[in-house]
Amino acid sequence: MIQNLISMMFYILFIIYAMFGTYSLALNKEARLNQVFTCLCCCFSIWGFTFALVNSAVTYEEALIWRRISVLGWGVAYSIMLHFFIILTESKWSQKEKQPILLLTLYGPSALIIFFFGLCGTTANEQIILLKTVTGWITVSSNNGLEKLFYLYYLSFSLISLIMLIQWYRNSTEQNKKNQARYLLLAFCSSVFLGSFTDAIANNYLQTKLPSLAPVIIMISVATIYYIIKKYGLMLAPQNTNENAEGIILNTNGRTRLFRYVGMILVMGSGINFFILLIRPNERFFAAILCFSLVAIGAFVTLIPYLIQSIKNQERLMTVLIVIIISVVMLFFADAPFSNIIWPGPIFFIILTTVFNNRKMFYITAILTILMGIFLWIKFPYYSTPIGISIYSLRLLLYIIGICLTAAIRKVYRERLEANAKLEAFQKLISELSTDFVTISVFDFDAKVEDLITRSGKFLNADRASIGMYANEWQVKYTHEWISEGAEGVKNIHSSIPHSSNIQLLENKIVKISGVQPLFMIPRIKNIQIRKQGVYAQICIPIPGKNGVIGFIRFDRITRRKNWQIDDHEMLRLLANILADAIAKVETEKEISYLAYYDPLTGLPNRVLFYRYLEQAIELAKQRKNLLGVIFIDIDGFKEVNDTIGHDWGDYLINEIGRRLLGCIQKDNIVARFGGDEFLIMSPDVTGKGEMDKIAEQIMGVFDLPVMVNEQQFFITASGGVAIFPEDGETVNGLIKNADLAMYAAKNKGKGQYLFCSSEMKEMVMKKANLAQNLYQAIEKDELILYYQPQVEIISQEIIGFEALVRWNHPELGIVSPGIFIPIAEQTGLINSIGEWVMMTACAQNKAWQDQGFKPVQMAVNLSLEQFRSENVENIVKKCLHKTGLEPQYLELEITEGIAMKESQYVIECLHNLKKMGVAISIDDFGTEFSSLSRLKVLPVDRLKIDMQFIRGIGINTRDESIIAVMIHLAKRLGLKVIAEGVETGAQKNFLKNENCDEIQGYYYYKPMSSEAIEAEIFNA
Repeated sequence: MIQNLISMMFYILFIIYAMFGTYSLALNKEARLNQVFTCLCCCFSIWGFTFALVNSAVTYEEALIWRRISVLGWGVAYSIMLHFFIILTESKWSQKEKQPILLLTLYGPSALIIFFFGLCGTTANEQIILLKTVTGWITVSSNNGLEKLFYLYYLSFSLISLIMLIQWYRNSTEQNKKNQARYLLLAFCSSVFLGSFTDAIANNYLQTKLPSLAPVIIMISVATIYYIIKKYGLMLAPQNTNENAEGIILNTNGRTRLFRYVGMILVMGSGINFFILLIRPNERFFAAILCFSLVAIGAFVTLIPYLIQSIKNQERLMTVLIVIIISVVMLFFADAPFSNIIWPGPIFFIILTTVFNNRKMFYITAILTILMGIFLWIKFPYYSTPIGISIYSLRLLLYIIGICLTAAIRKVYRERLEANAKLEAFQKLISELSTDFVTISVFDFDAKVEDLITRSGKFLNADRASIGMYANEWQVKYTHEWISEGAEGVKNIHSSIPHSSNIQLLENKIVKISGVQPLFMIPRIKNIQIRKQGVYAQICIPIPGKNGVIGFIRFDRITRRKNWQIDDHEMLRLLANILADAIAKVETEKEISYLAYYDPLTGLPNRVLFYRYLEQAIELAKQRKNLLGVIFIDIDGFKEVNDTIGHDWGDYLINEIGRRLLGCIQKDNIVARFGGDEFLIMSPDVTGKGEMDKIAEQIMGVFDLPVMVNEQQFFITASGGVAIFPEDGETVNGLIKNADLAMYAAKNKGKGQYLFCSSEMKEMVMKKANLAQNLYQAIEKDELILYYQPQVEIISQEIIGFEALVRWNHPELGIVSPGIFIPIAEQTGLINSIGEWVMMTACAQNKAWQDQGFKPVQMAVNLSLEQFRSENVENIVKKCLHKTGLEPQYLELEITEGIAMKESQYVIECLHNLKKMGVAISIDDFGTEFSSLSRLKVLPVDRLKIDMQFIRGIGINTRDESIIAVMIHLAKRLGLKVIAEGVETGAQKNFLKNENCDEIQGYYYYKPMSSEAIEAEIFNA
């Protein structure tokens, strides 16, 4: 009797260790610590299982076989135990690169122990000496070298483990880790001491022989690890956030629970089989294998939902296991004494298949059950067995198992029906709230949000519901709250949720913390923190925003008596989404209102709001007959600064300038950002121009100090224009227009200064405006004319080309210089139509001269930057050549050096395309800009035209002469022709000739002439 009780105790330990290993792997199957602990529990399970069989063995040979197999447990356990502590204490030996050495060092000794005590029959039989006692078979010490080798292995590895735990305790800075180290140290010391006493000291030095109790004593350490898992979150389990799959009876938690129930039934069947093995010792080996297999299968079934994510694959695997279990059990126990009570077993599995809602599983199980019944009927047509106490006991146990299984299935269906009813009520709540929130606005936002948390809090059986918004990543501000009777508010408590929960919320994960910690759930460390706040259970649902989580909805339960009204907490995201949409809508309304009147970058009033302020100030000034000043400020060269430091830092600079301007004005003044790099300042109630001058001087002083941008100093200048009411305008638009006019006058005068608007400025603007209006009609009225200036080859003195120069014959002003009307044309966009007219007319004239029999020469036409920006130059050139019939080689396009050197890649591609057409290209005004030799070498240029400002220095300034010489030499080296413009004297001509200049253009030979004059004075001379 004592022998069977001790054997049963070992077998129960075998089951417990197997369940511990399953539990740790279910917590986190990816973590090395969990994997190693699972292997350790497997060793303990083998240890307990084999000792149960050894202790209950009928013969010496049977006991010896199982004792040798047991070395797979106790022979490896100490290596895995040390491995576990190495990973737990984060020792440097746990690093990945040291794993080969670590594994060899750890498991080399255990491999020797397995060989000598298990695999090698000679040494194992000599080493293992068994003695039969009332308590079962016990091991007697052989007191030889191999035994001492094992003690050395066992004690050294245990001592190293103790040292590592002590170091972990000393080196840990966190109190939680210190507590874990303390508990493990005490438990491991107790296990080593008691195990050494019972298995080594007592059997060697005491007359009373004790059975090997090491598997029992090791439970101290394993139970301590389980306690640490529950209290401190060791080997933490990730929360399962899988949602219900459509059309499936079980949700994720229910499915996990059902697999656990099936695993437990298999384990219970294993225990029953072992009990039968003890009272009926026939065919013990096969019965032992079946016992072990049932526990292994039970553990595997429990792990299925954790190891396999696919529900279909879970059900397929479960079907295979059901087929194996039914087949093995029915065939193995077909002629056993208690075979008359195992026939209902398949019925339990058939009932089980209904819960999975899998038709194939049901059909396979049902067909297999019928086939097994027919097979047993044929094999044993007549079978009788005596019925005694043991059979009746097994029948009752089987009934209990069936009742428990039926109760579990009934519970699953009841929970599902309740869940459906709750789901329907929840969907109705969501529908009503969604309808209500469609019309939400800034004015009723708070009332509707209070209604949402009140109704949802009551529905969920919560005691308190609140909304927390993140001020930053770790600070929470509670904005709305509903409290049931007897609950305490949480407003303005910024640390009211655990730190780890905050991290999960910011990752857009739902946080669920319960006061009850069932198997395989999260550790209760969070529970301890919320219980300190008087909260029993808590759910926090993140509220999503555009750039991440912006807050959360929190539901608290204060008492244990209540349960959450809804199990699938993922559905609560619908509440968060409704609230998120409402917040986004209200924020958008606020943003639209803000953007309508304020600049989003600087926060200053924008143009619209400034206009309103200025309009009110003008009306007040009219009533009081006061003066009013408006200052228009524009930052000088901001585009270059922006290109240098980037747009982000450019925005920072604008913001800094706005802040400085706001800080230097008086309280009743208004600063606004007009747009881009422009600011407007209004100064009401000024006494006169003198006071306005002081205000403008003070404001311009803002730009005296450098601006620190990305740890660099930038000295910024600005130009300003001042307009005074009523002298410079009596309307908003009039004042701003004249201030802008004065600002541009300051820029033209040299920048970095301010000017007051004057009558001369206004007259100039009016004159330009009139010219612009007249220029629109100049082409239609045929007021534009072309003059042609010959280009002469310097050696032969022959005309080799003409440059077309446009003039405007104004009916009132006479001939208007291109220097006046071309800039106006560029500003108004008329340059494109004027440029096309010039090219068409020049090409037509050149073709006409060729048709008259004159020598074909090139016609040079200037192209402006605006024409290139229109991205239509190629089409215009093709059109002009096609309409006039001029060959492309007789057209030369002149571009300025600025266009060639500074503009985009498009300009370069366009020039290459024009060159492919056969058109010649020259660079005009060469030397007046910052030339880039790297850009010059890739441009398809035929000629360089030296600007006249260098030509005028010939004979006067040796530097100009040196520059000209260098330009000519550079052009020659690049294979380019050189033409000099503005040549007016013989000295200039002779110098250019001596420097090998190819061509000249200027008054020395010819001035610009009309086509008629050229025909009369040159062609027909």
